[in-house]
Amino acid sequence: MNISDLRTLDDKGLLLRRQDTVGELASLKFHHATGQLDNTARLRSLRRDLARINTVIRQREEESGLHKGGLASKVGKLDEGESAFAAFRARMNAALEG
Repeated sequence: MNISDLRTLDDKGLLLRRQDTVGELASLKFHHATGQLDNTARLRSLRRDLARINTVIRQREEESGLHKGGLASKVGKLDEGESAFAAFRARMNAALEG
């Protein structure tokens, strides 16, 4: 993931990308802990991508004069259908209940 690509995203797209990256990172950590992860370099790559995303988010907050975390409150609640991770979590919860 390139920093210039992140800067072209709108605020909501950037927050969705962060949510998906955090979800993928959690999944990879779980697979790594259980010994099922083949490509361990992906963990490092995702951590760096997450840092890039957080940097762009913080820069936008400072440009707008918002406090830390203010961009998320400005955008509002993210819909479950918009994020791949949120959609996956909803499917898993439905599978566990049914």
